[in-house]
Amino acid sequence: MSHILYLRLSGPMQSWGTGSKLQIRRTDQYPSKSGVLGLLLCAMGADRDRAATVLEPLVDLEMGVRIDRPGELDWDYHTAGAGVGIRKAEGGVKLTASTKEPETLLSRRQYLLDSSFLVALRGDSDVIRRCADALRDPVWPVFLGRKCCVPTEPVLAGTSQHTSLKAALEAMPFYVDGFFEDGGTEELDAVIEHKPGSHPPENARLVYDVPRTLRYPSHGPRWVVPSKVYAARAASPTVNRIAAGRTRVDYTSDQWKVIRKERLRFDNELCVFCKSPAEEVHHVTYANAGREQLDDLRSLCRICHDACTQLEYGRDMQQHRVDPADPVQRELILRQVNRLLTSRRLGRRRAILESTRAAALDFLSDAPG
Repeated sequence: MSHILYLRLSGPMQSWGTGSKLQIRRTDQYPSKSGVLGLLLCAMGADRDRAATVLEPLVDLEMGVRIDRPGELDWDYHTAGAGVGIRKAEGGVKLTASTKEPETLLSRRQYLLDSSFLVALRGDSDVIRRCADALRDPVWPVFLGRKCCVPTEPVLAGTSQHTSLKAALEAMPFYVDGFFEDGGTEELDAVIEHKPGSHPPENARLVYDVPRTLRYPSHGPRWVVPSKVYAARAASPTVNRIAAGRTRVDYTSDQWKVIRKERLRFDNELCVFCKSPAEEVHHVTYANAGREQLDDLRSLCRICHDACTQLEYGRDMQQHRVDPADPVQRELILRQVNRLLTSRRLGRRRAILESTRAAALDFLSDAPG
């Protein structure tokens, strides 16, 4: 049996680059070993002067990654050093050749959006214990690859003992943010490190993400094996904490379908806020969740429902509900509706421009001179 440390890496943005080139900074689609060990070093407060001593035992940890939610890849545009300049390797500040002003570094950086991973680290019990202690009370804030990538859940997910990394990844539940059948399992992709000393399997890949030093970029190789693991489904403890104090609504139940239809009929299938055709039914209270009455609900069009929901998220959805039929709240909702309409018009304009560029269209080609 080996000692296991579990990390849950979830957030709106993550970036785990192992193949970045100059101004093009890409991300891998799962956490790199150098990124995970860097996270642990931050928790331990290991600065560059003593990082080598702290890093040495961490490198020996074997790592497996379970991809609970792969997320989406996207790009962002970055500038660095504007008005200040970028340091040169030999010292001093880089200057733009034409203006002799401090140079600004332009780069495109790739991120994983809305992804979630379970990382299992296997190794010496003392090392695992020190890592867990550091994550319980980190010296410096931890982040998911870059400092702008903040975790949305506690990173430390526990410790355990298992015979292998695959068994460890299968032992932790797969959290479902909704209703599910008890006893079900989920098939998930995983990337598991192959222990040195034996011939790697045919589908193994060689990756260079084992940090040798933090003084300058230097990484050693390791073999990783793409795998499939099977984990039991369970209700997310994070969602349960957020939803504490009310029963969650099963929007697939017959009871909800009946009361939803009754409320729409009661409002003549019109939005109670703007009198457009209603498409949604909104809760103004969850006191009777699962056995709603007509007064617990309001019929809304999609844009008004989005506005009410966004206001509730911004004001704590559990304690401050928005009632679109309340005259006191009308001005607040109206301002949010106008914000949504403005942003969606801009989004539509951008989509049209992007599609025409992709098709190489010119709207002026047929215009009279």
